[in-house]
Amino acid sequence: MRFVLIDKILEYEKGKSAVGVKDVTMSEDFLADHFPKFPIMPGALQLEAVLQLASWLVFVSKDYTVKTKVVEIKGVKYSGMVRPGDRMVLNVELTSIDDSGVEFKAKVLVDDKVKSSVKSGKLSYVNIEELEDPEDAKAFFEMLTQTSSK
Repeated sequence: MRFVLIDKILEYEKGKSAVGVKDVTMSEDFLADHFPKFPIMPGALQLEAVLQLASWLVFVSKDYTVKTKVVEIKGVKYSGMVRPGDRMVLNVELTSIDDSGVEFKAKVLVDDKVKSSVKSGKLSYVNIEELEDPEDAKAFFEMLTQTSSK
């Protein structure tokens, strides 16, 4: 994964929801080009952060066996800029989970103000072994949540 856009998962409830954070710093690679004299986090990367959090939630909800890929995103809305120094608080809620995949909605907040949102999204499953070593993925999840299975 080129950009890891979740710094920490603050809380999660398997099969239901997750809250994560991303602290936007001046050292982010993408800020060099977006925009050099007026740096803002691209909306596409805000969406990517939401998708990463949703995938981690599915990973733990499905007993560390799958992650996800995007099938459909609807109703993405951007309501303000995210700048260096901002802490993005990401909220993902699974609205449906079954054998074919999940549906979700999400919000990105900075200082309790919505900066972007997803009205609905659909994700399908990808076997974790097709993407990465399952034990490495579980260890990374434990680092993000500051938990340990040992």
